[in-house]
Amino acid sequence: MEGMEYHIDRSALKFWTEKEMRLEGAHLLDLCNEALGQGQPVWTPFLGQALANWLEGILQREGLAFRLEGGFPDAERVRFLVVADPDVLDNVPSEIRALQATTVDPRGKLDHRQVLGSLMGLGLKREVIGDIRLTEQCCFVAVAQEIADFLLSQWDKAGRERIRVEAVEQNVEIPLEQGKERRITAASSRIDAVASSGFNVSRTMFQELIQQGKVKRNDRMVAKADLEVKPGDILSCRGYGRMRLLEFQETRKGRIAWNVILYTPHKH
Repeated sequence: MEGMEYHIDRSALKFWTEKEMRLEGAHLLDLCNEALGQGQPVWTPFLGQALANWLEGILQREGLAFRLEGGFPDAERVRFLVVADPDVLDNVPSEIRALQATTVDPRGKLDHRQVLGSLMGLGLKREVIGDIRLTEQCCFVAVAQEIADFLLSQWDKAGRERIRVEAVEQNVEIPLEQGKERRITAASSRIDAVASSGFNVSRTMFQELIQQGKVKRNDRMVAKADLEVKPGDILSCRGYGRMRLLEFQETRKGRIAWNVILYTPHKH
């Protein structure tokens, strides 16, 4: 930012090899330096796991005061509040709103792709949208406060379903994201071996999905099929859902057995 002294070493951007991620990282450093230089609390956009882990490490290393919020319990996408004065950290109100969208047709159903697609179709950027939690006839969405009123008045359709949107009251319990725990086996800890087993597709097909740019690990695009995975990783594949890796052990036959939680797309 013009005329502003940077307080955080920008060499941290070397961590990112992808140009897009480096640009997003630079924007985050600018926001942090704005908070430090102007003494005003600053909120980041919603961040996926990769950027969130990176920024949290920097803020901890620099000894800076910050707060994480996602709007929902165990949220994956979060916003950071960064402040120059740690004494004001707990006094800054949240800038995340939770909305509930319910199908007008009691037989209607919503899926993640329809909900996110309808939000993006309103001209919104992904950075102002947090987690999306689905039940049978409704969904809960965490959004940046500045777009909440717009959505309450303009968001009336998701896919083919007509919806009613309302603000979530504080006493409403937001459901935890539902997934199914499974035990899978793979020949190795390579991402193509583990994920193809979890998503129940052939290894060859999964390698093609990687080449098509449809696979991510911890919110970062995967470029190589031989990438090693580890417990705690979240693997996602467009059209197939997401998978959280819990723990593994070697079987007697030399294969690797993983305990995973599968979050598959909701379909009509």
